[in-house]
Amino acid sequence: MRFIFVLLVMVLLAFCAGNNRNTPDTDTIPKKDTQKITDSAKLSVPANEELSEFSKFIAGMPNNLPVSKRSATWTKSTTANDEKWNILQQRIGNPIANWVKSACLEQPGDPKTLFYPFAGGDFYYAHLFFPKADTTIMIGLEPTGTVFNPDAQKDSALIVYLQNLSNSLFFPHRLGFFRTKSMAVDFKKGLLNGTLHTVLFDMARFNANIHYIRHFNLDTAGKELIQNTQGIAYRVGYTLPDDKHVRELVYFSYDVSNAGLAHQPMLMKWLNKQGKIMTFFKAASYLMHYSSFSTLRDFVNTHTVRLMQDDSGLPYAFMHGNGFDVTLLGRYTRTIPLFAKEFQPDLKKAYSQGSADSLPFLIGYNAQFKECNLQSARKKP
Repeated sequence: MRFIFVLLVMVLLAFCAGNNRNTPDTDTIPKKDTQKITDSAKLSVPANEELSEFSKFIAGMPNNLPVSKRSATWTKSTTANDEKWNILQQRIGNPIANWVKSACLEQPGDPKTLFYPFAGGDFYYAHLFFPKADTTIMIGLEPTGTVFNPDAQKDSALIVYLQNLSNSLFFPHRLGFFRTKSMAVDFKKGLLNGTLHTVLFDMARFNANIHYIRHFNLDTAGKELIQNTQGIAYRVGYTLPDDKHVRELVYFSYDVSNAGLAHQPMLMKWLNKQGKIMTFFKAASYLMHYSSFSTLRDFVNTHTVRLMQDDSGLPYAFMHGNGFDVTLLGRYTRTIPLFAKEFQPDLKKAYSQGSADSLPFLIGYNAQFKECNLQSARKKP
């Protein structure tokens, strides 16, 4: 099949060959669906072949893009990514997925919206721990990013891009967490211009089809304004094998400190419209421990029905003081030296006095100590 990005050009924006600012906005949702966008169960937008093929291309998976047929660059990247992905799944992905199934954490009536602040472009763990989420809301300081036309790029540019993308994904998994400072550098490297790339990579590796990508900003009332270029946020509509409706990932490039939210209050107005949520914290720099993040902490406390986190999320005392029923999992004896001041003696005491179930995987800051802790919590009725 002769496959080019002509349709993508027609539907989105024209690609600029050789320009690192290839910023098509992939708005493929009819205007009439704008107000329904957060209800992914109602969306019926067909899969977008060009976007699906692009995500497979960057993930090093079989695809129909011309560049993958003619370039040794892509073939080399494919072999390396297959190896790294298989190791990652063996060490982390499969154990987490199997544990989530066996632990019976989900209950009928749980919200279908997952809130994952301080996520960066980490769709990987969001999907592993919450495989049934219909809508995933992620927030990070990292830029949103845009897709580009691989066939319009020189091999030299693609070599750099594919290597940078691989490094930005697989190196953090060896540490057990994504480093904010590293991501700040990684997502300013030419074609790798934001979290959209890591999101699409992971979605492709989970065999997802991409239905649309849509950039938007928020007005002062928290209403979405469609952007023809890169905005502060994007939506990705996707389906996994056997899905009967389109799911959504929504990513915001945003400072969610109290100062950041006071300067741009429209995000909280948008979030407050989402209703009840599930919340996930992992390697969150203990920001929820600080009074300078109290606005977001209060939002999580008010709206969360079900919570999964490691010790870098809500403080243990805060959860108990605000009506959470907490189940301890794994092992907790320390923090890494960088966060020594955030050690929680009461959490360590609770672990030592209880009988926390062990975890068959290592993630988070303490993975380097062969130690992993999680707290599974629910708001009491």
